[in-house]
This record gives sequence, C-alpha cells and structure tokens, in this order.
Amino acid sequence: MTAYDCPREQDVVNAVLGGRWPDRCDESLVAHAASCVTCREVAQVSVLLHEDVDHARIDVIVPAAGQIWWRAAVRARLESTHAAARPMTWMHAITGAIVVGMFLAGLTAVWPMVPGVLNMIRAVSSELLPSPEVTSALAGGLAMSAGVGIIAAAVLIVTPLALYFALSDD
Repeated sequence: MTAYDCPREQDVVNAVLGGRWPDRCDESLVAHAASCVTCREVAQVSVLLHEDVDHARIDVIVPAAGQIWWRAAVRARLESTHAAARPMTWMHAITGAIVVGMFLAGLTAVWPMVPGVLNMIRAVSSELLPSPEVTSALAGGLAMSAGVGIIAAAVLIVTPLALYFALSDD
C-alpha cells in the first residue's frame, strides 16, 4: 500500500482538534474520511491524541502561586544559611587539623622521654620492691598502659572530628 497526501487531511485534523468531529462538522468531510484511507487513519489517530491531551490536562495539578513563592523563599533562605555557614565549617576543619597536629607534635616531643621515665620507675621500684620479677612486671605493665593510654587519647580526639566531618552538611 502506498501512502499519499490527501488535500482534505488538514481539514480532518482541524475538525478533530476543534472538537467538531464527527457530529458538528461538514457531512461531506465525514463522508470523505470514510472513503479515504489516509483521512480515516488521520481521524482515528487525531481523536486518540486529542482525548489523551484532554485527560492529561485533567490530571495536571498546578500549585498555587503562593505555594510556589513560599517554596522559593524557603529554598533561598536555606541556600543563604548554607552559604553563611561555609566559612565556619572551614574554620572547624582547620581547627581540627591544628588540634590533631598539636597532639602529634606533643606525642613526638614526649616519646623520647618515655624510656627514661620507665628506667627511672624501674630504679625507684627496685629500691622499694623486694623482687626484680615484680619490678619488671610493673615496668612492663606501665609501658603497656602508657601505649594504651596514648592510643585511647588519639581515638578520643580523632573520633569526634571524624564524626563531625562525616555527618556535616557540606
């Protein structure tokens, strides 16, 4: 089957889109569409598309202008709040980095003194305690507890900072 353009095709489309098809339009146009294959198909497709457009218009719910304005105002306020808080977020991040750096610098400064302090504790405990086994056990326990204390202090400082950065908005 070969398709051809009918000169009355646009008249059929205009009648359907105008809401006149088939009751309120020219009888000769309806008779022509019944006999012309192109116009019949155009009329069927145009009716379906016109009904679909009508149903789509019914389903659309346009919000009121006041509601749109209110949402835009809330969004603008929220964006300005985030923009104003951004420098404070940077300052918190810089402060956290300084605290971690100072902690590590202090740890680096104190670490060389740890063996001397442990030797001093061993010397004092050997004079006060009767057995060398008790002295070495106490020194080992103190060394281990000092390591655990340093790790605990690092965790207590780093964990809140990590949570802050993980849960912050930016």
